Amino acid sequence: MSGRVRFGQWSPYRRDRGVQGDLRVMQEVHVPSLGRTTDLYAWLPPGHDEHERRYPVVYLHDGGNLFDPALSYSGATWRADQALGALSARGLDAIAVGVPCSPTARAEEYTPYPHPESGGGRADDYVDFLVEDLLPAVDRTLPTLTGPKSTLVAGSSLGGVVSMHAWTRRPDVFGGAGVFSPAFWWPGRPMLDDLQERLFSWPHQPHQRVYLDVGGREQPDDAAIEAAYVRDAELVLGWLRGAGVPVRYLFESQAHHAESAWAERLPAALHWLLSGYAVPAPPRDAGPAREGVPPS
Repeated sequence: MSGRVRFGQWSPYRRDRGVQGDLRVMQEVHVPSLGRTTDLYAWLPPGHDEHERRYPVVYLHDGGNLFDPALSYSGATWRADQALGALSARGLDAIAVGVPCSPTARAEEYTPYPHPESGGGRADDYVDFLVEDLLPAVDRTLPTLTGPKSTLVAGSSLGGVVSMHAWTRRPDVFGGAGVFSPAFWWPGRPMLDDLQERLFSWPHQPHQRVYLDVGGREQPDDAAIEAAYVRDAELVLGWLRGAGVPVRYLFESQAHHAESAWAERLPAALHWLLSGYAVPAPPRDAGPAREGVPPS
């Protein structure tokens, strides 16, 4: 697949849209393997053009829902520009690349197995595009840190599904995954079986990590699917723990399946994926604990 996608140039995004920070767009990239054309978005840290520093990269699915409400199908976004800017102000910089979903085949591209009634099953093609075409182009044109430790993938709902699929299918490329409200019920048991097998069959590296969350009100109009969101997320959580993978898990009992919910959780998720997972152990010379009092 590599080489069949022709990438153009990054251009500044429209300043009148109110997006914070340095957002770039690459327009009308034709992807033959997926049978569609897409724009791409890249958010760059402040001062990136003033020195030779390089940055970790997080690849985010549903790229139209990240920055500009005018592009989002719901009119709400993840406020990713604000989250990334706030992290930068705290000294934690990263590049974010947004990949919009297909307007007609989102479920096809984001699921490794089809739903019995609703289809799907082309996630391997989408992941191949990310790995073989997009990542090399981004590394050629933006100041990235390369290697799995510095390369993350993240998304919500079916975007969470394909993030977990990409992370387990290509751990040599993606060191971490942000998995927000994953709709594992769509690909169902075949995908869950794959995840369990992969998690317990390949050697884990210290940089591999997963942020996983789910809300308690993901689908209020369907009790069975709403229960499946939590059940499947916690099933995968158990496997991650059992396999010794660093994981941060959050259950928000009142959270809905919406951009506003993921926007609230994104800053802490990115902070953990970029640095929190690697917090060193406390110093051993903190002194002995008094009875009933933790070490200071």
